[in-house]
Amino acid sequence: MSKMFDESSSNQYDVPGDPNLYCIGSITRPGLPPSERQRVVLTMLAKIGNNSASSVAANLLRSFPNIQDVMMVGIAGGVPDPANAARHVRVGDIVVSLNSGVIQYDMIKLSRGGLEIRDTSQPPSARLIQFAKLLEANRLQGIRPWEKYIAQTCPTIENSRRPSEELDVLMSDEVPAQRVGHPQDPDRIPGQPRVHYGNIASANTLLKDPGKRDQLRRDFNVLAVEMEGSGIADGTWIAGAQYVLIRGVCDYCDSYKNDVWQNYAAVAAAAYCRALIEALPKFDPSVG
Repeated sequence: MSKMFDESSSNQYDVPGDPNLYCIGSITRPGLPPSERQRVVLTMLAKIGNNSASSVAANLLRSFPNIQDVMMVGIAGGVPDPANAARHVRVGDIVVSLNSGVIQYDMIKLSRGGLEIRDTSQPPSARLIQFAKLLEANRLQGIRPWEKYIAQTCPTIENSRRPSEELDVLMSDEVPAQRVGHPQDPDRIPGQPRVHYGNIASANTLLKDPGKRDQLRRDFNVLAVEMEGSGIADGTWIAGAQYVLIRGVCDYCDSYKNDVWQNYAAVAAAAYCRALIEALPKFDPSVG
């Protein structure tokens, strides 16, 4: 994500009593002078999982109490839907949390009747959703700033160029070793990520089960699956801040998952994050 900064500190920044390490940077807004740059604080998770994510968010917001918006940027497994081109998530695509935001699918109730998901995650920021919708409205007019940032960044990061479409392989859940074709999608631009908005599933589980993946899609309209979102939702809610999840899709949550698309997916998510930050009005902590 630091590659998306226009200006950043060359040193890691630490806060006494806070185990997180931070990078401080800024992003210039289109049409505004450098003095109007948006300050950004970046940190990373020491380990994967919702527990770690909640702790990182809590420490971040305690050390930087003026932070208004938290954007969780990273990779996720995609939830394809070959029967519905508009909601067919493919590797290389971007998924942004919207509506309910996070479905914590390992928060369950065990009873004689079976398993029941008892999701309690807080929804994403209404403010951030508003500006994500603004980006979507601009996309419909052919304005896709994230594509520019992907093109600028991929050559600077090892193994992050977009892989060949031949490596976008979706396998059948029902017929062993049978490849599933992707539907024709008139809104998909060849060689570029499609941006999807909707629910993201989260749990302290690495999902490699396409049957469970498809069940999450049917039951909760899930578009992606990851392992930190509900922790971010809880950590920001406790601190009174707002969040949104931005995920680049790197696999299909099945036994064929590999690392081929990971770096490109991470860059795509970071590029969309930069575009969203640019769309936000400048935050003045002295107001209010």
